[in-house]
Amino acid sequence: MLRYADRDTLKKNLLDKRRKELDGQTQDAIAHLILELDDPETMLAISTRFIAERLSANRVDGGFSSRTQLHYCPTQEYRDAGEELPSMVNAVFPNKHRSLQTIWRSKKPVIFHNIASNPLLNGIHDAVLATEVKSMMALSLGTHHKDIGILCIDQCDRERVWTTKEQVYIHELAKYILSPLFDASQTSAVSKHCLLSDAELNVVRLAAEGMSYVQIADTLHKSVRTIENQLRSARHKTGAQNQTDLVRRSIHWF
Repeated sequence: MLRYADRDTLKKNLLDKRRKELDGQTQDAIAHLILELDDPETMLAISTRFIAERLSANRVDGGFSSRTQLHYCPTQEYRDAGEELPSMVNAVFPNKHRSLQTIWRSKKPVIFHNIASNPLLNGIHDAVLATEVKSMMALSLGTHHKDIGILCIDQCDRERVWTTKEQVYIHELAKYILSPLFDASQTSAVSKHCLLSDAELNVVRLAAEGMSYVQIADTLHKSVRTIENQLRSARHKTGAQNQTDLVRRSIHWF
């Protein structure tokens, strides 16, 4: 997957060269995303709304993460205004669960036609059913070099069979448009205004992988007190309420 250095190059490679194969709605979405390249969360909000409206889904949510992190937490969503649905923002899911790991490893969307009876969700069925989703299509965003995040497309008012055409569209949207755009956003100079020092960011990264304070201290050859102070400083700088929130707010800088 190529990495693009600026908006003009992105526009040329992702939009101008592909206009004949992209419909007007998709072109507009790409243009909007490129304009917001310096704000990954806004880009994610744009993406969830576009997908929800494009597929007539009740809810689409997403979050930045990687397969090695302890938890997965959606940070943006778009919900059908006509449905009183639970919010997925700030929900916490065990990232090591086989359903999440299946999504991370799959090169195509993972389909859950019937949430209630899907064995892949054993162990987290109650948590998923509490979101009122009946059918779901989930996929990971990423490049050959790194994980970026997850998108979940939910049908809550009925069981839904996602068509081959819908699956192909979402797969190509994620692989050829959203993944390179988010990669560019996270690696471009305009999104590098990290609030944390290199040392603090390194500690947060290890905490995100599930390491305890003692394990982090041993890995970095520092005292536990130093690790505690660095994580406390990182929470203060980012306004995070706890460690899970700290990881969520810092993921763009990993």
